[in-house]
Amino acid sequence: MKKINVLQITQSLGGGVQKYIIQLCNHLDRNRFNITGICALSPEENTGKGDIPFGEAFAQAGVPYFSVPMQRPISLWKDFVSLVKIYQKIKPGRFDIVHAHSSKAGVLARVAARLAQVPVVIYSPHAFSFDGPQPVLKKIFFIFFEKIASLFCDAIIVDSPSEKELALQFKICREKKITIVSPSIKPIDYHLTITHEEKKEFFKTLEIPIGNRLITMVSRLAPQKDPLAFIYAAAILKKIFPDLSFLLVGDGPLMNDCRRIVRKMNLSDEVKLLGWRTDYKTLLQISDVFVNPSLWEGLPFILLEAMMYEKSVVATPATGTRDVIKDGENGFLVPFRSPKLLADKIKWILDNPDIAMKVGKEAKKTVEHNYNLEKTIPMTEDFYLRLFNKKIQ
Repeated sequence: MKKINVLQITQSLGGGVQKYIIQLCNHLDRNRFNITGICALSPEENTGKGDIPFGEAFAQAGVPYFSVPMQRPISLWKDFVSLVKIYQKIKPGRFDIVHAHSSKAGVLARVAARLAQVPVVIYSPHAFSFDGPQPVLKKIFFIFFEKIASLFCDAIIVDSPSEKELALQFKICREKKITIVSPSIKPIDYHLTITHEEKKEFFKTLEIPIGNRLITMVSRLAPQKDPLAFIYAAAILKKIFPDLSFLLVGDGPLMNDCRRIVRKMNLSDEVKLLGWRTDYKTLLQISDVFVNPSLWEGLPFILLEAMMYEKSVVATPATGTRDVIKDGENGFLVPFRSPKLLADKIKWILDNPDIAMKVGKEAKKTVEHNYNLEKTIPMTEDFYLRLFNKKIQ
């Protein structure tokens, strides 16, 4: 059987999108698929993101790649230049499938691929640009462009049922054009490995009193993720529990605001702003509660990772998240932008450790059964093949 040439392209510099794409590169059957990558050419690469540069990630996966100038902000001239550059890479590549990820590459690559007459064009938004709170005119603008761009692809792969509902609610495309393939992880990569002595050493390194309970958030510090809700909740819980410490792992445009509020609320001893950490899995293992107060999502990998470690998860009912978390069964949901209710739920978990343990075990089962990479990779392969075979018949 002739190998199918697949191009994976994104503007994103890292994060969950990088993890999703590199998983595809590592696990798609190379006997059936040749894979090439295109990523953004950026002088900053992934500085501050906690990831290796995307080009290096492609190289480590054994995937040939190109870099083209792409930026997240909208600029008619720069975006036109990006479109031309992408077209110039796609046209001679004889690709059978172009799979575009995230909103900017999602628009540019779909148009370029159609102009280059690629047989199959697929788009994965990983959180639609119009999701979440934003000015009405901006929302209308993004919805309009998503509708137009949908005309240039054969299919849209969304991360979750609620992301599909969102697309249908705003009439982005016809329902038959949408397929759900959720982000997934390999359970074998998430064994509990830390020993008691190693945990004590971590506490010393982090300057946390031995025996304190840890409440942790791992996220880009951006408005979408609402890290300020985490800090305000910490201020409430500090008055109730003297043995709590809070780990805020990540960096981003709100880092200075987070530092300022931590100082203002006299939380410098309790709230540790750790920046990006490569050892975040260890931090998850030593934590007691994981918090994800996002305002909107696709479906965050970090949520699945925390659940795999049997953590009590407190999250908001963001797109994707509410499909995973069944409140009170495998985690807990609280309203958006509600530090008081977030703190109340964390307090309840700390006061009911036996129930929290059962919920954590159910969380692990949920990931093992429904978000296992061994299931989702074959789904993606079959989807690629069905679309391609349909086009060449």
